Amino acid sequence: MEETLNWGIIGGARIAQEEFLPALHKSEKGEMRAIASKTRSADEYQDIPIFYSSYEELLEDRSIDVVYIALPNALHAEWALKAMEKGKHVLLEKPAGVSVQEVTDMKKAAEKNQVVVMEAFMHQFHKQHDVVKKLLQTNKLGEWKYFKAQFSFQLTNQKNIRLNKQLGGGALYDVGCYGIHTMNQLLEWKPEKVTTRGKLHDEVDVLSTSLFEDEKGRFAEIVASFDLPPVNQYEIICEKGSILLEHAYRPDASANGCGKITVKNQGGTIISAADIKDDAYVNEIEHIQASIRDNRSLKYTMADSEDVNLLVERAYQSLREQQTVNISF
Repeated sequence: MEETLNWGIIGGARIAQEEFLPALHKSEKGEMRAIASKTRSADEYQDIPIFYSSYEELLEDRSIDVVYIALPNALHAEWALKAMEKGKHVLLEKPAGVSVQEVTDMKKAAEKNQVVVMEAFMHQFHKQHDVVKKLLQTNKLGEWKYFKAQFSFQLTNQKNIRLNKQLGGGALYDVGCYGIHTMNQLLEWKPEKVTTRGKLHDEVDVLSTSLFEDEKGRFAEIVASFDLPPVNQYEIICEKGSILLEHAYRPDASANGCGKITVKNQGGTIISAADIKDDAYVNEIEHIQASIRDNRSLKYTMADSEDVNLLVERAYQSLREQQTVNISF
């Protein structure tokens, strides 16, 4: 394969045009080749060489090495599988699937077709999380006891696909998965049970709170909402202090484009605070390209995606059944 990778986009979602494309243009090893959209026109993508009105046409384009899939949640697995069958590598918007089985099917397809596939939790490639991880590893604050993540914004358009059950809508799928990803990947934690309560609109959760717990008495609280004011942060409360990361999931959208880490001691006194700037989208693209070109290990594999999607699945089960659900990995 040539050193430069040709990318194709399937789907006309806002994130593809406003976040992914600018990041790809900054990449030295990636080129934008084509986009396929059923909801937009070629006039909207005049800076992209080729426009396809069908996804199948894009997948038949042999010049494309990697496909970025930015479709509604319920369509992720279908088109990721079709892309892999055509020998394409895949960067897949989160959530990878709307069931653990879908993620497992994609993991097997990647192995069968010898391609790279990764779920696009872009936030994990921002170096602020590495700072938090290293701080936890020093054990200066002791063992963590309580984790709380909130990702919320106010959704006013009642026709938004995030409110469409058939397309995989829901606050937990859309923004709650970020906090679940953090507790699973950054804390490397596998809880044993979850209790979720929430507010529904046409069978879609517009607000949910999930409380995960383990036998040691540690808890993680995940708040996801389309109703609450904009917040995207997490806090880790430890034996001897706490770590608060503001703008944890969209630092680029903060006032100064930075994430903010505040560390407090046991008495609540601030012992350190720092603004951290980075480009998570560019880092994500460079990471998967290095895996494809140089056979480097992925930071986040489809096996990890299975774990995260299992936690989301169990949280939704708890919400449906209105009872605590056990989790078995």
